[in-house]
Amino acid sequence: MIRFPDDETRPALTLTSHIGWQIYYSEIIFCDPPCLILQAIPVFTGGGNDLAERGVVWDVFALIDSIKHPGAHQMLTADCGYAPDVYIEESVLVSHPDSNTVVWDLDIAGLHPALDKTLISDHEGFVRLEFAREQYEADIRALVRALQQAGRDPVPVTALDSCTHGLQRLLTDYPACDSLPVDELEPDIKGMALERLLELDADEPWPRTPL
Repeated sequence: MIRFPDDETRPALTLTSHIGWQIYYSEIIFCDPPCLILQAIPVFTGGGNDLAERGVVWDVFALIDSIKHPGAHQMLTADCGYAPDVYIEESVLVSHPDSNTVVWDLDIAGLHPALDKTLISDHEGFVRLEFAREQYEADIRALVRALQQAGRDPVPVTALDSCTHGLQRLLTDYPACDSLPVDELEPDIKGMALERLLELDADEPWPRTPL
């Protein structure tokens, strides 16, 4: 059973944080024409700096849900959508202690693949991240817009990271290909993730609701 820490439980570390990201095209799918898989790599205070290599991504829909209501949210997950595949065993515990603050409690053992290695080695228990609610919401809206733009616009081959799986095959077998469309957004837990993303209105109200 997942529960929030009680008043006598103190975090190993409390950090002020914000939501950031890296737009990442992880793989080329060799259909006709070739296309890309899109991900958002997490950037946040206390997070690891090699999460693309670890296969850890943001679930943008879980992030939006964390604006609307507190609870356990799996916004840090595997690119396939099944968090245990990257050894993430816990959700992020989100609370809304007041109208101006969002708080994350991150279990160090259960979320260690997403965390900075110094946190894993130096601390036990959980790390608490505190966000200014207005900025938290603005950052997530900006992430939605960035993913929507990335999902709509053809991507120049020259803009792809050298780590994009299949890039060398593309350069060898498709020398005339100079840009690729995006076909999938990961994680795709419920299906049609890219289509659902493109249907979102990043300016619509996201009111808080009870847990």
